[in-house]
Amino acid sequence: MMDSTLRITSKSNPRIKEVCKIKDHPSAELFLIEGKHLCDMAFEAGCLLETFSLKETNYPGVKATFVSEDVLSKLAFSPSPSGIVGLAKAPELSPKGKKVLILDRVQDPGNVGTICRSALSFGYDTVYFTKGCASCYGYKAIASSQGAIFKLALYDSQDGELLISSLKNDGYEVIASALHGATPLKDFTHKNPFALVLGNEGRGISANLLALSSSKVKIEMEGIDSLNVGVAAGILMYCL
Repeated sequence: MMDSTLRITSKSNPRIKEVCKIKDHPSAELFLIEGKHLCDMAFEAGCLLETFSLKETNYPGVKATFVSEDVLSKLAFSPSPSGIVGLAKAPELSPKGKKVLILDRVQDPGNVGTICRSALSFGYDTVYFTKGCASCYGYKAIASSQGAIFKLALYDSQDGELLISSLKNDGYEVIASALHGATPLKDFTHKNPFALVLGNEGRGISANLLALSSSKVKIEMEGIDSLNVGVAAGILMYCL
């Protein structure tokens, strides 16, 4: 049951101010989510820490705070809040699969979230982010992921070169998505385990990481020279 003593009606309440700071500066330790679907996924993953809602919720063991519409609007991201905002943390998962993903300076949070959603769909359980990537804990990325971030092992890797060298030492084939000097996808074969590298929306994969990759693959196209990184990621992950 929701504790009526936790009802907050003032946007100036100290706790609401604290949560607004988290909203503006999300991290793996604390970030906000909006809507029942994302709160359900966070709860199932053991990552839901607190809810702020207009009505009673049903998340046993999770702190529930009842708030007014004005307060909910301040915490929410959308102009028409769906009734609940959650405070969550990232899951603590260890990499275990034969297929991992490396995002190199992918800057659009919508692309980051979409790629995470596709990664989960196609059997990738680990995603590494090099320095310069958009945060996967911002609301746009989380919403685009449809909660996939709660089922993936996510790692910030400040040194992409060290990451690739480490994966290769562990027996991973590192496959770079590239437009030039690459094998067409229809002719490409690989070994397991492997890591797929996807690059920045405008500049692709950095030259240093491209040089360290074990192999290169490209999607055959007609009439245009490139695809949105989220679209390309979906095609490559489905086929590899």
